[in-house]
Amino acid sequence: MQVFRRVVLPILYLIVLLIIAVSLAWLAFAPSGESGSDDEFATGELVGTEAYVERGSIEASLEADGTIAIADPVAAKPGHDGTVNHIWVRPGMVVEEGDDLFQVTVEEAPDEAAVPDESEDGDDAPAPAPEPRRTYHTVTAPADGTVGSFDLQVGDDVAKGAEVLTVTPRTYSASADIEPVELYRLGDLPDTAVITIDQGPAPFDCTSLSLLEAGAPPTGGGTGGDTSGDDMTGEGDMMGDDGLGDDGFDAGGSGDTGSGTTQLRCSIPDDIEVYNGLTMRMTVEVGSADDVLTVPVTAVRGMGEDASVWVTDDMGEPEERSVKIGMSDGTRAEVVSGLEEGDAILEYVPGTEPDEDEGMDFGMIG
Repeated sequence: MQVFRRVVLPILYLIVLLIIAVSLAWLAFAPSGESGSDDEFATGELVGTEAYVERGSIEASLEADGTIAIADPVAAKPGHDGTVNHIWVRPGMVVEEGDDLFQVTVEEAPDEAAVPDESEDGDDAPAPAPEPRRTYHTVTAPADGTVGSFDLQVGDDVAKGAEVLTVTPRTYSASADIEPVELYRLGDLPDTAVITIDQGPAPFDCTSLSLLEAGAPPTGGGTGGDTSGDDMTGEGDMMGDDGLGDDGFDAGGSGDTGSGTTQLRCSIPDDIEVYNGLTMRMTVEVGSADDVLTVPVTAVRGMGEDASVWVTDDMGEPEERSVKIGMSDGTRAEVVSGLEEGDAILEYVPGTEPDEDEGMDFGMIG
């Protein structure tokens, strides 16, 4: 019994402890039966999603929100310094181009040749001074429209070229601000755009579409000339600059892009009923192409002949390839050259992939 307790029992304790130690070591360091690695991603770099070159149709258009605006007032300016002799209009009166607005009387000194040296009876008494020469000049309406408010009164002195009275033309235009980068999509500017007014008339075409780049004169617009003249007989003449271009736009005022914006602008037809300050949506048809090669715009960097896409090389690495891009509808872009139908490319330009939880809106070619 003493041998069992002193020899056998301690040995059994040692064996049990050894078995426990070996089991714990096995659980801690033994390899798992399943591997968490994936041979496909052994480099640690994820392969981007692919897209394919497909045939399709492109209908490109540019849309922008804007407002309807009435033409700026046009000044009726006297052509001479003088005194107001007669006023035919009142504020708010509707006039047509050429209607009489007001008349200016001008008194001019007589010619020196007309002054006699002595009196008619031959004595030395001075001859009476001749009466000043008086002429009348009528200022007419520079455009069809409504006479603005004015403080002009008969007997007032006016200076040549002074803006003493204005006429607001009964013409309207539509203007929409666009981002300068959108100009890459426009190409040759069409003559018309489609205007849509919520709860207004049916969508209609506005004409004389022009581009007003920030800080630059309008493209496609015109300016009016000086139609002032002298009517020495008092039968009425056209005074001042009407300030209107051939398309009915005012050369300044609402066309000013001094705020640094780029605008598209067009003229509202006379038979369309609109009001100043209405909000609208302008749609410009850029063009269309059928049965052409297309790719997602998210796959393209650059525009025109300086564009690139990325393909996967034999080693599985992205490789840049130069392509020529045509028009875009904001979702897909036309491929003019550099790719064949069915070619696989990366769906996103490297470094622009969207997050899994947050989608990204790629409305333009980068």
